[in-house]
Amino acid sequence: MKFVVVGSGTMGHGIAEVLAIHGHKVKLIDISWEILNRAKQKMDESLRKFYEKGLVKEDPSLILSRIEMSTSYDVASDIDLAIEAVPEILDLKRKVFQSLDQIAPKDAILATNTSSIPISEIAEFTNRKEKVIGMHFFNPPQIMKLVEVIPSKYTSEETANKTVELAKSLGKVPVRLRIEVPGFIGNRIFLRLMQEACREVESGEANIEEVDSCARNKIGLPMGIFELSDYVGLDIDVDLWENMVKRGTSDVPCKLFKEKLEKKELGVKTGKGFYEYPGNKYSKVKLPADSKANPSRLLSLAVNEAAWLIENNIVKPNEVDDVMKYGYNFPKGLLEIADELGIDNILRNLEDIYAKGYEAYKPQDLLLEMVKEGKIGKKNSEGFYKYA
Repeated sequence: MKFVVVGSGTMGHGIAEVLAIHGHKVKLIDISWEILNRAKQKMDESLRKFYEKGLVKEDPSLILSRIEMSTSYDVASDIDLAIEAVPEILDLKRKVFQSLDQIAPKDAILATNTSSIPISEIAEFTNRKEKVIGMHFFNPPQIMKLVEVIPSKYTSEETANKTVELAKSLGKVPVRLRIEVPGFIGNRIFLRLMQEACREVESGEANIEEVDSCARNKIGLPMGIFELSDYVGLDIDVDLWENMVKRGTSDVPCKLFKEKLEKKELGVKTGKGFYEYPGNKYSKVKLPADSKANPSRLLSLAVNEAAWLIENNIVKPNEVDDVMKYGYNFPKGLLEIADELGIDNILRNLEDIYAKGYEAYKPQDLLLEMVKEGKIGKKNSEGFYKYA
């Protein structure tokens, strides 16, 4: 297969690198040679590190030779599949997809790496709506195994199946949504984790360090919620938050994140966010060993969101868990952890917070039914999963 990747930033050059590692010829397009040469340098550095560690067997220069760079869309005239990886600006994506639609062969699939914009909106910029699909890689694409595959309301079954098979051929774990929803899976659940973490701090239930200590030391996550937010970038977090609320996701009032944004304390990239990062480099945050924060409470809103996704036949429990394991490095799936904590405990916390006036915490029918039927997790041999 022949590919074009549009946008050579962190995601774009990472995706091009993955394709080239797996033997594919790739055209990488961007607006200037200065940007493209910078991307080439980063790909070369990345491939040499992989080669030294034995993670790629081919000579890095041979892999790199499969990537052709250009500032013109004309190189897309003979491709099988395009992947757009430009910034999350709808007008910019419109220009990219209109250009690809004009130049790429009529049977070529046009994929977008967007993390938050509905695929249907992007498909409407083209005359091949059935061949437009979401292919959301996680950062860095060279390492992270997850790819969310998001068909729009127009996408054909053939296009969706081909995209899933491509992801598998690249050594990825594809999770295919049955229905398109804003934020897809990973971002919806990440938003709910941020919202509950923020609510706990702003309501005085725990401080930032205690919330993150609970996430890392009690639940076993690789990073605390605020720590992860710093790592992603608080400008990106707030943009995601606002985009999803604008598209109908229920909000949880919170000032903490916007206050950081106003101070231009954006996390690792500015050296300070909720924590400090000397030299603008990430290092694991030191946290207290103990915490008064409650794991069932901290995960309650995220589990409720997962229940909504399952209830609406968007994904299955194991697919939610694949997203969190392969996209966020959770040691276990979110719903596996929920089964261990007890669905009854999750529900109790949701009901308590909902009673305080937080509409987003209204328990999903699925959770209410599970508890009513005694499917409360490991201690009762069945929750989201069955246990011996």
